[in-house]
Amino acid sequence: MKNEVMQGTPTDNRVPFLKKYDVILWGCLFFIVGTVIRFALRDLTSIDTDEFLVPWYHEIQDGGGLQYLGHQVGDYNILYQTLIALFTYCPLKPLYAYKLFSCCFDVLLAGLAAYIVYRAAEQSGRYKALAAFGLVYLSPVVFINAAWWGQCDAIYTFFGIAALYFLSREKDFTAFILYGVSMTFKLQAIFLMPMMLFSVFCRKKWHLVYVLMIPAVMVLLSMGGLLAGRQISDVFTIYLHQTASYPSVALNYPSVWGLLSDTGHIINYAAGTEVLSSETLYNVVKYPAILIAVGVLAAYMFLWRRKGVTFTLKHTLIMAFILAYTCVILLPSMHERYGYVYEILSLILVLLYPKLTVKVIILHGVTLCTYIHFLSNCYFVPIAVLSVINIVLYVLMVRFLCRELIK
Repeated sequence: MKNEVMQGTPTDNRVPFLKKYDVILWGCLFFIVGTVIRFALRDLTSIDTDEFLVPWYHEIQDGGGLQYLGHQVGDYNILYQTLIALFTYCPLKPLYAYKLFSCCFDVLLAGLAAYIVYRAAEQSGRYKALAAFGLVYLSPVVFINAAWWGQCDAIYTFFGIAALYFLSREKDFTAFILYGVSMTFKLQAIFLMPMMLFSVFCRKKWHLVYVLMIPAVMVLLSMGGLLAGRQISDVFTIYLHQTASYPSVALNYPSVWGLLSDTGHIINYAAGTEVLSSETLYNVVKYPAILIAVGVLAAYMFLWRRKGVTFTLKHTLIMAFILAYTCVILLPSMHERYGYVYEILSLILVLLYPKLTVKVIILHGVTLCTYIHFLSNCYFVPIAVLSVINIVLYVLMVRFLCRELIK
């Protein structure tokens, strides 16, 4: 009997250790697997890296790095151009510099998602937080975006979702500073603006200073270019030029207008006749589409305000998801990557509302199809079919989440 007790002692000591640090150990495993995947994708390129990002790097490098910030390179904002200039001083290939910076924010974004889920979950918070980290860091949408595509969507999304967190805690000053940083990195952060403004308005904490903080932060973070001779107006006109750069109702994003876009494509190339060009169609639907989107957003806000929805962390995430999803699915000229912020929010929400599991899987499956369309130039699923799936999915998810809000 004594020998049996002695033999069992090491096992009894090891098991509590594994139980105590299981979350950390699993988190390390997720991090290692996700990092290995990203490392394996390091040499893959895309049209964006070959025709835009890498040539921009060389142009800034040839111009002298930071001293070339007085010139507009490409169509990215001044802050990102400043980062590219800093990349030129690093002993890394330009492709690796872009991807490494974006992948660092993949880790931060996964950590932020884990923390938010931990704070919002009512039960099993540590394990749901671990799952959130794994879902985000191992999501194909996330690692393809940064490690293959070399895009920076994780950066603006990190600051945007951090702003939502502080908004739910009624720390509006911090929230709007973080949102200003998000807007400085990428215009697509504007999809979170309805939630930012709706929250402070409904809580009767409206101050003009909050709105002014956004452009103030954008100017401050663009100081590198301003000191090199750029005008303050350049900070904002760059985004205006971006909105006019792609006159098409849909750009590989399965929106409501993707139905029209795909139909036009079939008519033009299958029938050999141009019934309505993409640019003409865009000019026809542009302003009606914006009005429809604004009207739907206003309807949601009116309903939530009338029902007395509170701005808890869960509710803030739900409303931000619905409003951002609404913007992207109803507005014209949307790219396949523009849904990134609500896609990350969906990974957070699915851990708080497990009934969304199937819908979130389909949501990310639709996005992966559009990613493959762009990266491989292989349109194996018509954009019209994906648009129908996305529209039905939008209706189902909004219906479910609105019920949760009104409860």
